[in-house]
Amino acid sequence: MADEWEDRVDTVCRALMGLTVSCARCHDHKFDPITAKDYYALAGVFASTKMINRKPDGKTEGDDTDSGKMDGATLHVVEDGAATNLNVFLRGNPKQKGPLVERRFLRVLCDSDPPAFKDGSGRAELAADIASTGNPLTARVIVNRMWAVMFGRPLVMTPSNFGHSGSQPSHPELLDDLAVRFMQRGWSIKSLLREMALSSTYRQSSLSDLKKAEVDAPNMLLWRMNRRRLTVEQWRDATLFVNGELDLGAAKSTELNDPADHHRTVCARISRLKLNDMLALFDYPDANVHAEKRSITTTPTQKLFLLNSPFIVARARAFAKAIASNPAESEPVRIRRAYLTLYSREPDVTEMAIAVKFVSKPAMAGAK
Repeated sequence: MADEWEDRVDTVCRALMGLTVSCARCHDHKFDPITAKDYYALAGVFASTKMINRKPDGKTEGDDTDSGKMDGATLHVVEDGAATNLNVFLRGNPKQKGPLVERRFLRVLCDSDPPAFKDGSGRAELAADIASTGNPLTARVIVNRMWAVMFGRPLVMTPSNFGHSGSQPSHPELLDDLAVRFMQRGWSIKSLLREMALSSTYRQSSLSDLKKAEVDAPNMLLWRMNRRRLTVEQWRDATLFVNGELDLGAAKSTELNDPADHHRTVCARISRLKLNDMLALFDYPDANVHAEKRSITTTPTQKLFLLNSPFIVARARAFAKAIASNPAESEPVRIRRAYLTLYSREPDVTEMAIAVKFVSKPAMAGAK
């Protein structure tokens, strides 16, 4: 249970406040002003909760019930249990207990000693403190994550570590301005993203400029849009969308290995025991731990997947069939339409010559 509490403290604090509080499980934080008492004050909140299976009729399903026999509408929910204050575990050892710590918020983020949580487990009070306008971190962390989504790179290069060992923001005034107005607008994610999307910075071309690149090759001054590739979810959805095959309807935990599954990838089941092979191959993060950002890799196995995957082969055949649906069209016309559909642009002279040469070759034996 101590490991579960650590996982929850670590995920909540890094995801929402950019603080590595779990480092204080065994001793006071070595870099940030977070004490072991701070850690166990938060861990006590999660020690005061329990997870249950709530059936549609409101009754509780037993923990020993086989998941395959549960009603499909059963919800796995968290609710308050017995309020529990934890002792400090000396050196992180649950068998060596130090002083008892009341459940409360982090001292460093309060003007004075934070009051003890008294409402049940303290989850509601903790949530209020995290999302308080007096908390200098949460709004900045959210803005930074949204900036990374929109621009391909965050303003703070360590999105889950705003502490002493984290990176300094490249544009601190911009981060603060967006964070303040984000809170003033009622913490509206939609409003924040709309402002970013309509900005002149977002609408810049991704084409490089040699003179500007000589001065700022990493593009820290945001003189162009950062080039980036689609995530695995976006890419899989795009392969279905260009053929008109993408099912935009709602779905419950679909299986990506099912060739008939044309739902959006966001509907796929994510297992902590065994991550889907395609997701793992294309840099989907480990579902068991907090991941501040995704890795970007290019490997031979990714190329082999594209050559041999039945799913990708089926999408390629469907696209080829759609492009060749009008027998009256010439090959150059089809090639231009293919480029416009896939890349939203026409091919240049070299690309057109390569494509014409390719489609002029005899079809492979057995190909359809």
